Amino acid sequence: MHPQPDPVKLLYPEIKELLQEKNYHLLKQILRECNPLGLADSWRNFNKEEQLQIFKLLPESSALKVFEILDIEEQQYLLGKLNEENVGPLLDSMTSPELVKIFHRMHPRTVKKMRNLIKRQEALSQIDLMMKFPEHSAGSLMHPEFIKLGPKLTARQALVILQAIARPHQKEHLFSLFVTDPDGKVLGALSLQDLLGAPEDEKLSELMVSVEPFKIKPEMDQGKVAKLFEKYNLASAPVLNGNDRLIGVLTLKDIISIERQEATEDITKMVGIQALDLRESSVIKTVMYRMPWLVVTLFGGLVVSVIIKSFEPVLAKVIALASFSPLISGMGGNVGSQSATIVVRSLALGQIVSAQEKKRTIFHEAKVGLTLGVTYGIFLGIVAYLLYGARYHWQFSMAVTIGMFTSITVAATMGAVEPIFFHRIGIDPATATGPLITTITDIISNLAYYSLATFLLLQFV
Repeated sequence: MHPQPDPVKLLYPEIKELLQEKNYHLLKQILRECNPLGLADSWRNFNKEEQLQIFKLLPESSALKVFEILDIEEQQYLLGKLNEENVGPLLDSMTSPELVKIFHRMHPRTVKKMRNLIKRQEALSQIDLMMKFPEHSAGSLMHPEFIKLGPKLTARQALVILQAIARPHQKEHLFSLFVTDPDGKVLGALSLQDLLGAPEDEKLSELMVSVEPFKIKPEMDQGKVAKLFEKYNLASAPVLNGNDRLIGVLTLKDIISIERQEATEDITKMVGIQALDLRESSVIKTVMYRMPWLVVTLFGGLVVSVIIKSFEPVLAKVIALASFSPLISGMGGNVGSQSATIVVRSLALGQIVSAQEKKRTIFHEAKVGLTLGVTYGIFLGIVAYLLYGARYHWQFSMAVTIGMFTSITVAATMGAVEPIFFHRIGIDPATATGPLITTITDIISNLAYYSLATFLLLQFV
């Protein structure tokens, strides 16, 4: 079967035309037939003003579904532009963690205004609790709604309680059950599957498992939380305050969202930009995000230019040297980026921790660079000899071979050394490594290439 085409994509030209004509009556009828999921997927095809107009014309149920799917930045824009009559239902339809994610990125004055529109007192108290913790911390991401059970309850009694208190929008919390004492201190955890498979008269104190290895403090960074989930293969974990009292729960669904966010940040940092760059519409802001590390690259390029200029005598006599310089530098940069990406990812996942593992990683990448350097160096040397051997003899080929060998070997080694070094001194290796690898490789490879060429060739040409 062929996949059905997205109706929103098919209607996109008509929607744009109706927006331009301000034919809102017909547009409202068309939007009533659109799937909210398809509309959210096509949301960025419309400009900000068009998005606002479309959202206002959507039926309330569709508007709520679209709003839930949109990115935080897009939700913030709509909340800032809609009137209070429209904003109130949106806020009341969202969970406390979803609201906290948005509020953390808003001006305090705007947050206060939004809070006044929320009618649910329970939600307000939960928001106040979560807003005490920094953005991207466990406390700001947790679900403050959870189910606590006493240790003396039997499996049958616990199931009766769950059936009585469970509501449709709380079903996901049924998978995260915690046993607590009367003061709210966590004693252990169990799953719904544990209850269903247990003898009816077995007490929860006998069914529960310890949560000691994966207790999470609300101040813990989301990256460390994700590592904890991966290490212990968790489906959920308790968030505890200083007195070991249960104040919230994190689920695997939350961690998947965190991992996606962390991966996006790592990828963008590797090239010296920020994740906001991917959605930022302001040219000035985008330039300001990208500029700092490009300045480092610029000054590194100036150093390379000075190095090349200092070898002007040999370049004037052997113009062919210049033809291989970009290839040598480019290959080094590519190999260095490969090594850096692997090491940064390993550091992020906690796969490189001990000093011994770090040394092993550096030597491994150095040996990889050495092997690649010999292979590509010999290959490029043969090509250089075939092209220029008759004019410059074996000396030219030797300079090209050793230049390529040096470039790749140094780049692979630096690709491992730099992330580990920055990680050790407390600088995010994903941010600092990417732009520096190419710059350092260019400087060292060009210096080695032209120095060797000068030594080998000037006495023969």
